[in-house]
Amino acid sequence: MPRNVSAPNRTKREPLVIRLADPGMTPLLRCGLGGLAASLRAILLRGDPKAGWPAPVAIGCGEARVEPADITIDWKDANPEEVARSLFDESFRIRPPGIIDLPGSADLARPFDVALACALQAGLKKTFLQHGKMTTKAGPPTAIESEIDGRQLSVHFQPYSTFKHQTVFRAETSGYTAVCEALATGSVALAGWAYPGATERHIGLSGATRCSYDARLALCACFALVGCLSLEVARARGDGVLVIVEPADLVRFAVTRPRLTPRRLADAYATGPGDAVLAVHLAMRSDDVVRARPGVASAHGVAMRTLPWATQQKTRAATISVSSIDSGRLDVYDDVVRTLPNRIMLGVGDDEEEGDGSAGFFAATSALRGFVAENIAAGHRWFAGFARATTGGKKPRFIHYFRAKDQKNLGALYPYEKAGLVAMLKHLEDAEVALVRAVHTALRQRFRAIADECKYLATQTMRDRFNGERDRWRFAFAGAKTPEQIRAALAELWSRAGPNSELRARWEVLLPLLRAEHWETARDLALVALASYQGALANGDATASDSVN
Repeated sequence: MPRNVSAPNRTKREPLVIRLADPGMTPLLRCGLGGLAASLRAILLRGDPKAGWPAPVAIGCGEARVEPADITIDWKDANPEEVARSLFDESFRIRPPGIIDLPGSADLARPFDVALACALQAGLKKTFLQHGKMTTKAGPPTAIESEIDGRQLSVHFQPYSTFKHQTVFRAETSGYTAVCEALATGSVALAGWAYPGATERHIGLSGATRCSYDARLALCACFALVGCLSLEVARARGDGVLVIVEPADLVRFAVTRPRLTPRRLADAYATGPGDAVLAVHLAMRSDDVVRARPGVASAHGVAMRTLPWATQQKTRAATISVSSIDSGRLDVYDDVVRTLPNRIMLGVGDDEEEGDGSAGFFAATSALRGFVAENIAAGHRWFAGFARATTGGKKPRFIHYFRAKDQKNLGALYPYEKAGLVAMLKHLEDAEVALVRAVHTALRQRFRAIADECKYLATQTMRDRFNGERDRWRFAFAGAKTPEQIRAALAELWSRAGPNSELRARWEVLLPLLRAEHWETARDLALVALASYQGALANGDATASDSVN
C-alpha cells in the first residue's frame, strides 16, 4: 500500500478542493464525497448540536468547508497527516460493545438501536468489508439483549476492535500516510475495500490494472463507506446490496444521508438492488425534512454476490440505476411494501428464509415483493415476466404459484403473499383488468361446478379435484411458448367454464392482449389471475382456500 517516502515538511500546502464535477469522479466517488460532507456535518453537530449548517468544521488544526458543489479542506499551518488522522478518527469509529459506527450515516437525534446496528454492520461485511483482513475481531461472537418489536431477544454478533477505514491513513512504518503520499506523489493504490469490484485484475499487469487514486479521489473512495447504504439480502445468505446515492447538492445531501439509513431492523434487509433503490426513493418522499430538496441526483443499486469464477470474494453481479421515478410507479412500490413488509421471525427459517439459529430470529422477505420491485425499478410493468420469474439461488422456485404444505413443490409464494398480489391488481390498465377478471370469472365457474359434482363425496376428493384444476391451467399458461398456445389455453378455459359475463361485456377491450405482439403479457396476466383468484369457496372454507389459492 503506501510506499516508503520521506516524512513531509511543514511548508504550508494549498487547500484541497474536491468538486462533484472533477475528472475521474464516478457515481461511487461522488457518493463518497457526499459521505464526507455528511461526516463533516456530524462532527460539527457533535461539537455543538445547535450549530447552523453549513458552517466551517474544525478538523484538528485544519478546517473544512462544504459548498453545494465542492468541499474544501484547508490544512492551514498543520501537517496534512494530522488533519487526516483527526478526520478519520472522528468519522470511522467502533462503538461499545464492538459495533462499527459511522456518525455521518446515523441520525444523531435517534437513540442507538443495537439490533439495527448489528444488521447494518452485517451489510458492511457483505460489501466494503467483506474480506476477513478488513476487520479485526475483538474476541469471539457475543450476544446482547435487545427489544425487537416488543420482544426481548438475544442479538448475536461479532464484535470488532478496528476496521480498515480506521487505519488506512495512519502511519505504520515510515510516518507517512497514504493521503500524504497521494499529495506528494499524485497517486496511491487502494484495494477493493475502497471501491467494491474495482480490484487489480492481474498481478502480471499491475501497472495497467491497479486502481490508483489521487488525494481527492482517495478521500472520496474511503468515505463511500458512509455515503452508500450497505444492506444484506435476507433470502440469499452471504449476498449484499450496495446502494450508491449520488449527490447533486452536498449541503443538502449531508442532511438527507442520515435519514436514508433504515430506522427499523426489518428495513435493514433487502430482496435485491431494485428493492433497495426504491426504498431510498420512498424514504425521501416520506421524510418531510428532505422531500422538498433532498440533494440527491440518482440512486444506483449493486448486487454483491459470490460468483463461480470468483469464489474468494463478492463481485458486482447486477446493477440498476434510478435517477428519478414518477409518483405512480412509486405508489405501486409503496403498496407492495405495505402489504408485504419484511418481517422479523423467531427461530430458524426454511431452505431460503434461513437465519443464524443462535440469534433466535431471522428476517423473512417476500419473493413477490422482490420481483415487483425489480420490475418497477427497471421501468417495466410490475407483472412483466411473471410466468418465467424464479427466486434464483441454489433452489430456484417459480413466483407464479404457491408452496405446498410439504414444501416439496417448486412454488415460491406463501399464502400470506396473496394479499400483496391482490393489492397489485388495482395498478393494472383497463385491458389488463378485463383479462384478469375474465379469467377470475371462468375459474369461479369451474370451481363451482367441481364443488357441485363432489358435494356428496369425501372432502379429500373435492380437494384433489380443486388441486388438479388449478394445476391444469397453471401448466397450460406457464407452458405456452407461442401466441397460438396462450390463446388456445385461454379459449379452452373460457369454453369449459361456460357463459362468461365479464368476457362478453369487455371482449373488445381485452382483444389487443391476444394479438401476437402482446402474447407474453397475456401469459403473465393469466398466471397473475390464477395466483390471485379469491372465489366464494376460498373465502368460505379454509380447506377449499388452501386448495384453490
